[in-house]
Amino acid sequence: MTDPVTTPTPELLQSVWAEARDLIGRLEGSSVLRLSVAAGDCVIEIERGRPQAPASADGGEPGMLPGPLTAGAGPGPGVAPGARSASGAFAAITDAVDSRVPVLAPLVGTFYRAQQPGAKPFAAEGDVVDAGQTVGIVEAMKLMNEVGAAEGGRVVEIVAEDGEPVEFEQVLMYLEPVDE
Repeated sequence: MTDPVTTPTPELLQSVWAEARDLIGRLEGSSVLRLSVAAGDCVIEIERGRPQAPASADGGEPGMLPGPLTAGAGPGPGVAPGARSASGAFAAITDAVDSRVPVLAPLVGTFYRAQQPGAKPFAAEGDVVDAGQTVGIVEAMKLMNEVGAAEGGRVVEIVAEDGEPVEFEQVLMYLEPVDE
């Protein structure tokens, strides 16, 4: 008999998805092609496009490592010696950023920290912002779209550069909850 699968709560789904988006941003430019994030019965799997590679000698799919990607006690086939398991890496990363809340780009465009060049930024590192407060602008097709903080907190890191292109849901900055 199998265990019944429980439906994850919206809060759990939101939390796992936020962690997955954060990991995607951190893995940009790396050779990681597949990411699986799990919390209880909630699993999110993300796979990037694969670079073209010659067919593998073992007859498997081109560009694929032999063996499955696993999140067990130790590295599985195709994992470099000394590499941590996916669950161990996830735990290490979530410990480091568990309290940080990402502020994401609402659309593709150009990110600006201030209303106009030379003006005071909407938010700087160390500032405390309220939920809904404007923390930046993304310009798309000559329209300025305000970026608001989903929740209040202290700005602990600004990731996106002023005047640089951003992608949809790219992390712009991180907030840390403030105890009141």
